Amino acid sequence: MPKLIINKLGPVEYCELDCTQFMTFTGSQASGKSTIAKAIYYFRTIKDDITELAKSQALSATPASGSKNLFAADANISLKKALENYLREKFLRTFGSSWSMPNSMYMEYRFTETCSVKISLKEGNAYSTPNYIWITLSYDLCHFFKRNNHTLSVTPLGIAEDDLRRFQTELYQIFDDSSSVVYIPAGRSMITLLSQQLNYIYATMDDMQKRSLDICTKDYLERILKLKPEFADGIQGLTFLKTGHSGLSPALISQAQNLSQKILRGTYRYSNGEEQIVLDDGKYVKINFSSSGQQECVWILNLLFYYFIQQKDILFIIEEPESHLFPESQKYITELIALVNNYKNSIVLTTHSPYVLGTLNNLLYAKTLPSSLTREASKIIPESLWLDYHTFNSWFVKDGMVENCMDSEIHMIQNERIDEISQVINNEFDSLLELQNTESVVDECH
Repeated sequence: MPKLIINKLGPVEYCELDCTQFMTFTGSQASGKSTIAKAIYYFRTIKDDITELAKSQALSATPASGSKNLFAADANISLKKALENYLREKFLRTFGSSWSMPNSMYMEYRFTETCSVKISLKEGNAYSTPNYIWITLSYDLCHFFKRNNHTLSVTPLGIAEDDLRRFQTELYQIFDDSSSVVYIPAGRSMITLLSQQLNYIYATMDDMQKRSLDICTKDYLERILKLKPEFADGIQGLTFLKTGHSGLSPALISQAQNLSQKILRGTYRYSNGEEQIVLDDGKYVKINFSSSGQQECVWILNLLFYYFIQQKDILFIIEEPESHLFPESQKYITELIALVNNYKNSIVLTTHSPYVLGTLNNLLYAKTLPSSLTREASKIIPESLWLDYHTFNSWFVKDGMVENCMDSEIHMIQNERIDEISQVINNEFDSLLELQNTESVVDECH
């Protein structure tokens, strides 16, 4: 099982996590949930970084190509060195400057027993900057780079497909991971609010300005700009639905659509250069005039549904899906996430919501019921939403430490973690009530 280790990065003092198919993180703001989510994104996208660098290396060796992009590589340096250089820049764009970080900071992801990547800091006169970012690659990866340096060939149409297929197949085997990563950050409503201006704003930014963006936010922004035209005819107009190549049953697609519509209170459409929420009566509201809840959730729903119907292997990293949503909608969006998870995808979820955690517990509990009760239980909660505790884990982040908050006996999230503050509020109310009762008794005595 993959393992993530973080030591003294941001608010996280130390954590060591087994990475399961569905992971949830809860805790107060600024406790380190986003730091962990970004660390997972950082490591799980390395295989894609390697592919892009190899392609860039091949194109750079072809004078006529004129290739220039974020991964632009010098054809004279090795693929391993190009990756190390890129991972240093990627670290700075994900977590900020290393200068203020303690020298003991490190983070490591162990993909398999023989494949790992570690990021640490070194200081001394031998390095160009204080707290120099040091990359340690496992033997398997180093050996892969030796075998595959300058092995992609270029045709008049670009990188040779057979070469690329062979390269990626071997790479995915080493990492034991073929999934793509879709990061959905918190604070989505501002991007949605500026919907009509986004294309212009992003197009007018120079490379330096784009590079100053947090890399997770940049990935999210570019993804939605690219996918908007796919929704010109709404969800029903998506290519995989029109061609019938989804690979999912109509019942599952309908279930996902219904959940999405319940949450959004309408359907999404990108028409004539503007994003719209189409209401039941056929009228529409421009996205920048919709509710804050709709603005926050619309692209969670679009991305979940878009990749769900394609049946690709996707890791969704979703921050605070409950933002600005009524508790009922929080339940529905959690169920949609569970549905997507159960069909070839995996989830990393950060949340503050007891409604999200409570819904997850219901889905976990339903799966543990005896098979004799399956039929009746599925009338309460559809079986397609049930979660398997074997592939699920939940963590509580507090004071720089990360604590597993799964009950090992009943295989559910511990009740005291679901709504920790409610007990405090109830205790305060009981104390006030007791104080009033005491005062009443004193008055009666007088």
